[in-house]
Amino acid sequence: MELQLGLALPTPNIIKGFDLNNLGLHQLKEMGGLEAWNHAGGCLGDKDCVKNKRGFEQAFGNFTDDCKAMPLLLWSGQPNEEEDHRDQKKKTSSSIAENDAEEEQVVGWPPIKPWRKNLFHQHQPGRIENNRTAEKENGRSIYVKVKMEGVAIARKVDVRLYHSYQALTNSLISMFAKDQKCDEDDYTRYTLTYQDKEGDWLIAGDIPWHFNESSPSKSVSFVCKFYGRPGPPYLSSYCLLCLYLVSAQQNTDPNEVAALRKIIDYWNLGSKLNLTVDPCSQNAKWTSEDSNPRVACDCSSNPCHITLLKIYALDIKGEIPRELFELKELMDLNLGQNVLNGSIPAEIGQLSKMQYLSLGINNLTGPVPPELGNLTKLLSLSFSSNNFYGPLPKELGRLTSLQQLYIDSSGVSGPIPPEFANLKSLQILWASDNLLTGKLPEFLGTFTEFRDMRLQGTSLEGPIPSSFAALTKLEDLRVGDLSGEDSSLDFLNDQTRLSTLSLRNCRLSGQLPERLGRFTMLQYLDLSFNELTGQIPISFREFSSLQFLYLGNNNLSGELPEDIITPELIALDVSFNPLSGNLPPQFAKVKSMNVVGTSINANGLQDKKVSETLECLQGKTKCRNKVPSSSFSIKCGGTAQKSASGIEFDDDSEILGAASLYTSTDNQWAVSSAGSFISNPNGNIYIAKTDSQITGTLESELYQTARVSPSSLRYYGLGLKNGKYIVKLHFAEIAMDDSLSWKGLGRRLFDVYIQGEKVLQDFNIQHEAGGSKKALIRTFEANVTNTIMEIHFFWAGKGTCCIPYQSTYGPLVSAIHASQVSEGAAATSNRKRVGLIAGIVIGGAAGIVIVSSIFYLWWKKDPQGHMRIFTDSPRKQLT
Repeated sequence: MELQLGLALPTPNIIKGFDLNNLGLHQLKEMGGLEAWNHAGGCLGDKDCVKNKRGFEQAFGNFTDDCKAMPLLLWSGQPNEEEDHRDQKKKTSSSIAENDAEEEQVVGWPPIKPWRKNLFHQHQPGRIENNRTAEKENGRSIYVKVKMEGVAIARKVDVRLYHSYQALTNSLISMFAKDQKCDEDDYTRYTLTYQDKEGDWLIAGDIPWHFNESSPSKSVSFVCKFYGRPGPPYLSSYCLLCLYLVSAQQNTDPNEVAALRKIIDYWNLGSKLNLTVDPCSQNAKWTSEDSNPRVACDCSSNPCHITLLKIYALDIKGEIPRELFELKELMDLNLGQNVLNGSIPAEIGQLSKMQYLSLGINNLTGPVPPELGNLTKLLSLSFSSNNFYGPLPKELGRLTSLQQLYIDSSGVSGPIPPEFANLKSLQILWASDNLLTGKLPEFLGTFTEFRDMRLQGTSLEGPIPSSFAALTKLEDLRVGDLSGEDSSLDFLNDQTRLSTLSLRNCRLSGQLPERLGRFTMLQYLDLSFNELTGQIPISFREFSSLQFLYLGNNNLSGELPEDIITPELIALDVSFNPLSGNLPPQFAKVKSMNVVGTSINANGLQDKKVSETLECLQGKTKCRNKVPSSSFSIKCGGTAQKSASGIEFDDDSEILGAASLYTSTDNQWAVSSAGSFISNPNGNIYIAKTDSQITGTLESELYQTARVSPSSLRYYGLGLKNGKYIVKLHFAEIAMDDSLSWKGLGRRLFDVYIQGEKVLQDFNIQHEAGGSKKALIRTFEANVTNTIMEIHFFWAGKGTCCIPYQSTYGPLVSAIHASQVSEGAAATSNRKRVGLIAGIVIGGAAGIVIVSSIFYLWWKKDPQGHMRIFTDSPRKQLT
């Protein structure tokens, strides 16, 4: 690989054909490079020093016009494949791993005095201040040996004066490039290579420019091959220039190296983490911050110690090997998003220096080890999305430095230990989707550093403690699905930093506080599915940042404030409240609005069908079907299609917003959706799709699209005949994988209500169907008494939140088919039921007779044990 790089000392131009013996002192001073050629420091003003110098030809012999390839150097005694002459090898070879005593034998290797550096700076106008600043900022200089192949004179160069290899090499090439009468291409074609410890020559560009005091750079040598017509006499025979970067390379603790090798073998990571060099080699490809796998070390002492190990989202399998705990100096361990199984070994408590530990999104089981409480330096701990069981260890209360705790969907159960009251430094707590029980702890209100708290989908009981009023640094608060006592919003007072506030399904009672309008940073407010009363405060029009407002399923009354629709508002849901009055004047400016289940006058809506549907659902008028229907069929999230059994499924591909109501073209059904996927990187998408074939069915297309919702999804059958119906719900999990990858570890759970009755709780499509992309049908009966059927899909905060990506949760349904049970079928069914009962009675009587007969015959047997069987004639007797 040829690079347009060159090497030259950053000194003034050297005149072609120069001879040190013939130069005066003033000439050398003008060149500014005398110290580079001085044999022993301290004789700058001594003419004898100059006179005693050998000429260039005298030192290096006569040159020819042909460019000869010089023998390359040895690396720690390793022979170089490019060496042609063994005799010359002894003269020109050297090792970059030599000790200080050996280095002093090199001609021209004096210590660089301050006056030398000053003289050097004088010949680099415009850089002296920058150089001094760099030395000051970096604390000390890093000097490396610079030597031209075949020349016994060497010097030191401070590499901190250069910001890259390019800058260094450009400076070095300047002394050779000038005064050459040749085309530019002749002298700019250089190939930089370096020699590793095994003696192999590699491309120098593979090593990043990095010099760190605590982590010395790897010792390397750069060889530049010069291609082109002969230049000055002193270059004509030398086509190689070597720059040695010599620094003390420290090795990793051998026990840690052995342990790391076993870990790599056990997890089959050889292709991704090939330890051909020392793990703590500064320039190894696994050391950069964006590397994965990544290994980082602390080399402030000898030997180096591994302090960081990241093996993230690589689908490593198996258990956590014991060798991992040989890395005693680990401070950062990230094994997240893999498929590790088994339990967390108790030996993890030996890693006492650990600060960041991530085991989230794996398949780990067993109890959470109490030995985690020994890691008292932990700042962040994650074991979310696993399959643990049992309570949270009280020993975790010893982690008083802990700032982040992620335990959502981990499987833990029981009350939150009172010892957790010691975690005063907590800033982030994610604990949703667990079997946590007991009261919502009062001591959580003492964690005044809280910025983010999520407790949804648990079995915790209210009320929300009044101590939460002290959590004034909160930015994201999500508490939901509380049972027990009612809660109020009295604790909300000074949490003006909140951007997300969700207290959904928390048994909130009382009125909405006026002071909420002061929360000017609030973007997402969800207080739905509670028991709030009174009017919506006028102060809600003061929200300057609010984008999503969910107040549905409460007991709010009165009219909507005229100015509740602010310029930033995207979605407004006030459904299923006894609200009245007219729509706000600016209702057309909001992108999504849902007022179904209210008494709000919707005559102003441009979509007359929606207005008529609202009136129908409110019971004000009859649903506008031309003929009462006895069935409806919906292809949820997809286009119309006919099934193999002849059922016509209606188109439901309409794009819904975060608070929407849509009515079918024939007014036979409607769909209502509420909720927002707050953190979805793909945005708010309410239709799931797949191109994969769905197994377990002859109608794969029926399941390749589905409606999804982050909160609440309702379908309505409109204008139906009253009577009994069979409802078939079609499901297939198409958004979550079931592969052996970490992406297959997601769990979707939701509830289903038909006509207000819960028919499915914590329903997991993937589990019930036996895998992803497998068809599943659930059949139910329902009664229609007012011409309307409601099928409600509801997320109760359970299931994983973030697999395979953020905001993957909530109800999902592929298709719905509801049909009335005909009177003839019902009569036939009744007759069958009567016949079945009669058959059971008759069969029971016959059974009694048979048993009685057997008993009688047994009683009548002769003394010899023979049974007597009588015929119709009393004279005939058979023995």
